[in-house]
Amino acid sequence: MKVWLKRILFFFVFLFIFFSIVIFMALQSSPHIQPRHHIDANSAAENQRIVQRLVQSVKSEDSLIYLQATQSELHGLSAFGHRAVSQVTSDIILFQDNALIKFSIELPIPDFIKYLNIEVMLIASKEGLDLDTVNIGNITLPGNRLIDMAEWLANFYVKNEFGTELLSMIKSVDITSDQLSVGVVLSENLKDDPLNNKNSLFALRDKLALYGDVEVIRFYHQSLVEAIEQSESLKFSFAEYVGFTFGLVKQRNLARISESPAEENRAALIALVLYFGTDKFELLVGDISKLSIKQLQQRNTLRAKVKLRQRVDIQKHFIYSVALQLFGTSAASNAIGELKEFLDSNKGGSGFSFADLMADRAGTRLAMLATDSDESALKVQEYLANITDETLLLPELTDLPEGISQQAFELYYRDINSKIYREMLKSIDEQLQSIPCLLYTSPS
Repeated sequence: MKVWLKRILFFFVFLFIFFSIVIFMALQSSPHIQPRHHIDANSAAENQRIVQRLVQSVKSEDSLIYLQATQSELHGLSAFGHRAVSQVTSDIILFQDNALIKFSIELPIPDFIKYLNIEVMLIASKEGLDLDTVNIGNITLPGNRLIDMAEWLANFYVKNEFGTELLSMIKSVDITSDQLSVGVVLSENLKDDPLNNKNSLFALRDKLALYGDVEVIRFYHQSLVEAIEQSESLKFSFAEYVGFTFGLVKQRNLARISESPAEENRAALIALVLYFGTDKFELLVGDISKLSIKQLQQRNTLRAKVKLRQRVDIQKHFIYSVALQLFGTSAASNAIGELKEFLDSNKGGSGFSFADLMADRAGTRLAMLATDSDESALKVQEYLANITDETLLLPELTDLPEGISQQAFELYYRDINSKIYREMLKSIDEQLQSIPCLLYTSPS
């Protein structure tokens, strides 16, 4: 018996030492790469082009499609990725017939093992995906062995043949010093009608309910639809609809219908997003809208005419930022808001607008505080229930520069890391904290 216990003890000590060595070799005290690119008008345009090309490729009826990106577009994606997730720095460097993909990930652990540095060498191939080596810290691994392992794990833990099917979709990888092009054939399963496919992403979405109880979201959405249909005239202040929806939230909370105020707020905000945003958000949530012709006409009218601070565009910035926070993160929502403004600063656009940026940050902050904890959720409910005054949602937009061209922005503000730009963001955030429901009560 003692021999058996010694063997067990030795085994666990060996495992501890082994994993300690692996962690020590994999995690490092400093990042291997520093941020080299940042969001500006040019990188925003690069991001827009690559997204448009990706959408066009996916919509193509061709059996073989090509996903392409130039070196400058990849730099633009790296810049956006770091702005959206500041803990991750990435870079992709193209050479003839291969590409070096680098990541540095900052972890919330002690400084001497704070960074996970990864380098992957992608090789041009006419027969699927080919990785030369993968360096994780000081550990060097054969890339194709890792592909085999990932395939096995996907087949075993997700669905039989799932990993094999995904890998088989990649037919070729062409790399030059200027462009990366991946040839992809979509599997027949992905082309099936998702609503009739029990193994589809839609079925998985409905099973997981990642963004809340669909029935609760449908209740708020339908209540809003019915109230608008029964009203004598349409109202064009966004605050009216926020107040109505959160009035229902407060009633349900007082009646103890809901167990979590934060989840109740999430459902109410998603209902507002679905009504005033776009139907495409239902792809993430579930089937919510079942509108009559009259209800559909009313919704389309309100989407085009409801205002916040007397402006439809400000209402759009606000509600879409609410959506981005609910379906993503604050950093990503703010980064997308900046990206949109830099796109506007390009020739032919309306110009960079700090007023739009304030609406973006207000929507992001409202969604965050409304769902961050039950304590902050209850405070938001108290402030927003039955409001009609839009000053309770957003400060005045006066004295915020708008219509700034790319040249003017670069001349005066330089870039997003400059002191004067950061001071503008600080000023905006301070103004937002004058709104009670947007006031931070604790760090999150």
